[in-house]
Amino acid sequence: MSNAAVLLLVLLAVLVLVVLKRLLGGPRGSVVLLVGPCDAGKTTLFHQLVEGSTHLGTVASMQANEASGPLASEKASHPGARTVTLVDVPGHPRVRGAMDRYADRAAGLVFVVDSVDFMPRKTEAAEQLYEVLSQPALARRRTPVLLACNKQDMGSKAHTVDFIRKRLERELDQLRSTRGALSDVSGSGGQGVQLGVAGEPFTFEAHARARGVKVATATVSAVDKGGCGEVEAFIRRCVPA
Repeated sequence: MSNAAVLLLVLLAVLVLVVLKRLLGGPRGSVVLLVGPCDAGKTTLFHQLVEGSTHLGTVASMQANEASGPLASEKASHPGARTVTLVDVPGHPRVRGAMDRYADRAAGLVFVVDSVDFMPRKTEAAEQLYEVLSQPALARRRTPVLLACNKQDMGSKAHTVDFIRKRLERELDQLRSTRGALSDVSGSGGQGVQLGVAGEPFTFEAHARARGVKVATATVSAVDKGGCGEVEAFIRRCVPA
C-alpha cells in the first residue's frame, strides 16, 4: 500500500472519530445556562456566582445576561481558576428561545425554581423544564441538569426540595401524556426528545436511564453568599479546571 493510501486511510479514520464524537455529544465547552420561570431568582443567582453579591430588586430581563471568567468564590483563593461562561436566560416566553442559541456549547444547565411561590407556578415550571429535557442538542450531548430550589432561606414558607422534585415529575408525566396524545391526533409525530421510559411513570431517575441525562437537585439561597455552594459544586463538575 502506498504512503498516499495510508495517509488517506488515517484521515478518513480521524474524520469518522470527529463525526462520532459530535453525534455522541463531544466536548461540552464551558457554558452553563441558568434557566427557569420569571422571578425565580436566576438573575440574583447570576450576580452571586459572578460577583459574589446580589442585585436585589431586579426586574424580569428581556435579554440574556452573559459573563465569562472564574466564579466569584474562586477569584481570590484559586489563582488561575477555571473560566466559566454563565448565561442567565430570560424566563419570558417570547425570549426563552435564547436557550437554543447556547445549547450546542452547554456544559451544564441550572434550572431555577422559586421554592416559596412554587405551587401557583408549577405548571409553568414543568412546561419550561419539559422544553429543556426535550431540547435535541442538550439531549444529544447529555447535558447534566441541576434543579436549583431557590429561596430555601425562607424556612417553613419554602417547599422542600423533595416535594418540588416529586411534584415536577408528576407534572412532566402529565405533559408527556398530553403532548403525546396531541401528536397522535395531529400526525406530527411530536417534536424534540421523548422524556423518560415509554409505558412507565416519568421520573428523573428513569429519564437518566433512558436518555443518559442526569437531573440532580440542590438547596439554594441566592441572596446568601454561602447559599450557592451546591450550584458552584455542580458547575465545577461540569467545567473541570
